[in-house]
Amino acid sequence: MSITRFLALPVSVLVILSLAACSFTGAPAVVAQPTQAPAVPLDTQVAEALASTAALQTAVANALASTQAALATVTPQFTFTPSLTPIATFTLTSSFPTVSVSFATNCRSGPTTAYNLIGVLYPGQTAQVVGRSLYTDTMIIKMPTNPAVTCWLWAKNAKVVGDISKLPLIAVPPSPTPASVGPASFTVTYVSTIKCSGNYKLKFRITNTGSLTWESNSVKAIDSVTSEEHTVNYDDFPNLNSSCSLASDDLNLTAGEAGTTASGAFSANPAGHNFKATIHVCSSDGMADTCLAQSIAFTP
Repeated sequence: MSITRFLALPVSVLVILSLAACSFTGAPAVVAQPTQAPAVPLDTQVAEALASTAALQTAVANALASTQAALATVTPQFTFTPSLTPIATFTLTSSFPTVSVSFATNCRSGPTTAYNLIGVLYPGQTAQVVGRSLYTDTMIIKMPTNPAVTCWLWAKNAKVVGDISKLPLIAVPPSPTPASVGPASFTVTYVSTIKCSGNYKLKFRITNTGSLTWESNSVKAIDSVTSEEHTVNYDDFPNLNSSCSLASDDLNLTAGEAGTTASGAFSANPAGHNFKATIHVCSSDGMADTCLAQSIAFTP
């Protein structure tokens, strides 16, 4: 072995070691990573979520139960039964219907003017209706001034409050025996002058002095000063008050009965004027059947 070969071995070794050293000195340093919590298994996460939901449901249920309990304690304050009991106080209606009239109306012992006059029901008065009749234009009432007395009221201008259909039917009493009087006749007199909204009407009184019932009448009046003339017909016997309103009315005039009638409206004041009036009375409506006439002269 030569010296050159022996030296070459160490030199090559050194070269290799140098290269190895150079290769390691340039490598980057290892940086430590932050510590991470270990991953939670999926089944554990699901269990925790379910537990949280159950807790929330429990809290909501507890709150609802608490609210219901509070409402339950308040409920008795809203019982309205005591405030409804006053309804019983409204049972104040009479066991009978009542009637009132718009003007004075005769009340008789029977359903027609052939019966005796018992009393008069006036506007503003209220009478108790206690019976009904087969005559639909009459009803049986108690007189307000004396409830012990009952009579038959003409219903033409009456206003009924209540149901009369369930009232008992009252039998028509026997017709009264007419008074013994002479043949058909009547008398007439001038009563007064009535001012009616700027016009004037003449009022007359008719008295049946015979045995025949008068059902209709007519008045023909002539002002001799102005020559103004009016004729009116009636199927009743109206009684006008001082303002020309109807104070009372008679359907007819029976034997011995008196009633009133009126002329047409005159434009001039009749005071001091000479008048002639002719009054007809007839035994049927419409100025029919037996009729009589009388003429009178007068100065209002």
